[in-house]
Amino acid sequence: MLGLLSAPPDRQTAYVCEAGVGTDELLLQFDDVLHTARARAADGSLGQEDLLLLLEVDEKVDAVNAGPDSIWDEAALETSAEWRELRVTAGEAKAAFERSWSLDSGDQSSLPAEGPA
Repeated sequence: MLGLLSAPPDRQTAYVCEAGVGTDELLLQFDDVLHTARARAADGSLGQEDLLLLLEVDEKVDAVNAGPDSIWDEAALETSAEWRELRVTAGEAKAAFERSWSLDSGDQSSLPAEGPA
């Protein structure tokens, strides 16, 4: 879901057109993810750091929701500061998750090489 929220406006527009949904569907899908993340954080299967990343994205989702009626127009995906800020924050969260999960899985390729002993 963070991939779609952080995608360029043209990809988001293509998604809503192909799916036959409104732009609010992007936020509704994230709300489902956040609901699940909160439950997983409560049962300990999701770390607090990961939940905090999603809550930062949720703040930007709230900003979109508080925007004017014109924010729901597909053109607003490209022109609205709220959508732009949401894309940036979602992209940062996505990158942080990818780094974290890469390290958790034992992939050492993203770690700096150690120097001579």
